[in-house]
Formats: sequence, structure tokens, C-alpha cells
Amino acid sequence: MRTVLTALALAALLASPKADPVQAGGPAILHVDAQRGKDSDPGTEREPLKSLSAALALLPEPLRRSARIEVVGLHETTGGRGMDDNVLALAHRMRPGCEVRIVGRRDGAGEVPVLAWKGGSAMVEAREGTWRLENLRIGTFSTEQRRGVVVEGPASLTLKDLTLRTRSRSDAGILARRGGLVMLRGAIRLNEDLHEEAPDESFCGIVATEHGIVRFEEREGATLDIGNGSLSASLYGCIGLGCSSARITSWGRQSNNLAVNCGGRIDLHGTPTTLCARRPENTPIGPEHDGHILAEDAHIRIVGENECAIALQKASTFTCNDIELAGRFRKTLWAMSGSVFVGRFLSDMTQVEAHTGAGVHIEAIRGECKGPVIATSGGVISLPGRVVTAFE
Repeated sequence: MRTVLTALALAALLASPKADPVQAGGPAILHVDAQRGKDSDPGTEREPLKSLSAALALLPEPLRRSARIEVVGLHETTGGRGMDDNVLALAHRMRPGCEVRIVGRRDGAGEVPVLAWKGGSAMVEAREGTWRLENLRIGTFSTEQRRGVVVEGPASLTLKDLTLRTRSRSDAGILARRGGLVMLRGAIRLNEDLHEEAPDESFCGIVATEHGIVRFEEREGATLDIGNGSLSASLYGCIGLGCSSARITSWGRQSNNLAVNCGGRIDLHGTPTTLCARRPENTPIGPEHDGHILAEDAHIRIVGENECAIALQKASTFTCNDIELAGRFRKTLWAMSGSVFVGRFLSDMTQVEAHTGAGVHIEAIRGECKGPVIATSGGVISLPGRVVTAFE
């Protein structure tokens, strides 16, 4: 017969410095059910709590033993206990090695839990402690849900098998800033149903800024699917893929699929990646202002019809292996101001330019070079068997 703990007994067990996760049988578990729960109940499977904030309020501080919160249902409010009712605040002092996992359980109809509150500064904000959100949907695609998950140092947050449905002109579904760490596992989906058509204000991207980090922690079974968004790294923020596949479509105005600037970095870590900028004036790959993209062992497929496929500005770098162009691009590559490109193309190429000390080094071309090759003001372009400089 399963032992049922009262909320007070559970809190006392979690707070005990002598509690051993192995001897105690693993992490303590609380249950939350938005439809049949009550916040006055103890949080057991038979008597679940109603809100996530009520479950978090039962955790002792500092947390000395990992905890698991199992969630069911549609949650239109956090519950408002110790936090706003429209922002889930994850901030808790924890001993090293402790983690709080918030895990969704499918209901009788097979639906994952949905966090559906509206109007807050973000859907979820993590500011202290080690957290995990798993098997959840965040947002209902409302224009009152602008920003998804925000993580700031010293917090760390793992997202696994997570779907985001937020809407904005240029805001983040996942944002790591000021040293915050976001780790990704499983299938990560951001408005993934918008690849073919997207309404206004449906942007939902991934941003790492001010030393924030967003990175995948596994390859097998891990995917990234963004229907209208981008990867954006700036101010020494870093985004790392390394998953089994990534697909990123952008419908936004002045929105590159890979946007890196001011010392930011994106590392594809060998991920097969498909990029599509739906607006012709946009550039799928566009680092600038000391932005850096490393795509070693990655196959990058750029799809669409754009003025330029790759644009490097102001001392930015892009180092890669294989690029395939599938579409029509007036310019394949344009580099300026000391920027550097190194890579090879698996398809035909169009116009290539290097200006103001930029270096373009194309190691191989499987197709044909069909456009002019232009170097000015100290620019250098090396092609297989040919070098073009500003002095020719």
C-alpha cells in the first residue's frame, strides 16, 4: 500500500538535512491537476493541488532533496501564491545536486498539459535554482503571450519535449540572458506549424544574450523545429545545437534565420540544418559586429528566394563544411569589413563579393560558379584553382 504524505510531512522530509534521495526512494513527488485539484489538498495523486504556485510553495528553502511535480490539465493561472498569477516564477535556493522537475502527464484524451495564462512579462521566468520543464505546451498562440521562457543567472533550466505557442513581432520563445543557462533535450518546437504560412505577430525565436547560453545536451532523438523565428546570439551569448536535425523558417521583417552580433556565437555542432527566410529582402545567414558561426560537420541547406544567402559584416566569421543552396539567390555570399568565410558548396553558386579586407575562402564547389566574383578594397576571394583580389 502506497504511503500518503501530508503537505507538512512532505515539506519536513524535503527539508531534512539527513534525507538521502536513494534511501528515501528517490525525489519527493507532488501532483497538480488544474481541473480536479484543490490548493488546500496535500498534493498526492488522489488529492492533487490545483495550481503550480501552490506546489512550489510547499518546497522548503533551501531545498535539500530533489522534487518532482507532475502536472495535468489546462492551467489558465499560476495560482498566484507567492508570485503573479500570469508569470510562473522559478526562484528557489537549493543545495548542490538538487533539481525541481515539472513534468507533464497526458490526460484521458492524450493531451499534454498547457500553461495558458496571459498578459505577463513572460510565461515562465527562472532566476535561481536548477529546474526542468518536460512534456508541456507553453502558450496558446495568443497575442497576449509575447515571451515564453526567460532564464537569468544563476538559474539553469532544462527543457525537454517542449512546445511553445507564443506570438510577437520579434520576441523570444526561449531567452537566456545575464549568465542564464538553458539546456535542451528531446523535441523542441516553437510555432512549428507555420513553415508554409504565418499570420502577423507570430514570431517565436531563441535568444542568448549577455553571456546567456542555450544548448542541446543530446543528439539522438533531439530535434529543433521553428516555424517562424530565428536563432539570435549577441553580447557574448552562445547558442549550441548538436541535435539530430534543425529546421528554422523566418517570416519576420529584417530577421535572419541565424542572427549573430556583438560577440555572440552560434555553433551548429554537426547538426543537419534547413534555413528558409520567407521575405526576399532577408538573409538566412547574417552575422555582423564580431558575430561568429561555427558549423563544423554540419550540412546546411538554404531554401528560398532571397537577394543574398549569406552576408558577413564588420569582423564576423562563418566557418563551415557543406552548404547546399536550394532556391534562387542573386548573391550567394557577400562579405565586408574584415569578415572571414571558410567553407564549401554542394550546389551551384551565384555572385560572390568581398570588400574592405574581407576574406572568402571556398574550398570546393560541386556545381558551377554562375555569377561574377568581385573583390574590392583589400578583399580576397579564393576559389578552387583561382584567387581574386582587389588588385586584379
